[in-house]
Amino acid sequence: MSKDMVLEHGWKVLLGAFLILLPLIVPEMKVHLATEILVFCLFAIAFNLLLGYTGLLPFGFAAMFGVGAYATALMFNHAAGTPLAVVILVAAAAGFLTALFIGAFCVRLGGTYFALLTLAFQMFFYAVAMKWREVTNGDDGMGVTRPEVWLPGLGNLSLMNIHTLYWVTLFFVAIGITLAWLFLKTPLGNSVVSMRENDERAAFLGYNVFITKLTVFAFAGMLAGAAGGLFVLYHEFVATTAIDSNMSFTIVLMTIVGGSGRFMGPILGVVFFMLFQDWLSDLTDHWWLYFGICFIIVVLYIEGGLISLFSREGLRVIFKRRENNT
Repeated sequence: MSKDMVLEHGWKVLLGAFLILLPLIVPEMKVHLATEILVFCLFAIAFNLLLGYTGLLPFGFAAMFGVGAYATALMFNHAAGTPLAVVILVAAAAGFLTALFIGAFCVRLGGTYFALLTLAFQMFFYAVAMKWREVTNGDDGMGVTRPEVWLPGLGNLSLMNIHTLYWVTLFFVAIGITLAWLFLKTPLGNSVVSMRENDERAAFLGYNVFITKLTVFAFAGMLAGAAGGLFVLYHEFVATTAIDSNMSFTIVLMTIVGGSGRFMGPILGVVFFMLFQDWLSDLTDHWWLYFGICFIIVVLYIEGGLISLFSREGLRVIFKRRENNT
């Protein structure tokens, strides 16, 4: 095995070991934060499949996340005793079907029209969640109770224990991120990159642009729906905030800050966003102002997001810009 392969796989093994052991080496409050970070990592990876790899900017991507969240809450409240894995699958299926419905109208478009039409659909689902009080309880939201999970060799474990919840969340998030990684390695996953560069050229080469984009959109929606289910599992509550515009723009911000178009970029963006928010919110109630300034700096001076700082090319771009400015 070459040295490069050892380094490539070595850091993955170390990262996996660190994530598994994290609850044992940090305070309980940080385990709560780490659990929420995991949920948003899956959400951001799903969003990056569209923005970074397909070249589509869905301003209404929270629709799939929110539908998955509400599906999970309804399962917990009206189908108690359903295995957790089945509940998360239902959330993923809800996100998939929602994305399939929205994508059928949107993916033929591009640019501003696509972004705004997805936002319109997201506001439609937001209105449904707000007004259909008999099902969603409107802006009052719905509370849920975390179930027990059965694990081989360990028996039934309560998810009220934050350490157990963290490991279960890590398990589902790892599956979701792995599926996204494998999807990008398929011929279909490779074809979306060519469509990002030039739709007409991809069509000329024989690709069905509409079907391919719709498939990617639906797959990303499936992952977002699963993330919404895990979000409810963590918070034990769902309300219209899970499906509003703020949720959509938050995931846009996380992905762009971390670096779209690179697989690890959104993950870095989520970690930075959540840790920075946690630190700043302890100092001031106006932490959004400072994060906005940070976002402007990243966009103006760090092309490719924070992930580019970990490559030599990214550092060269930054230093070259500084030299040009001087």
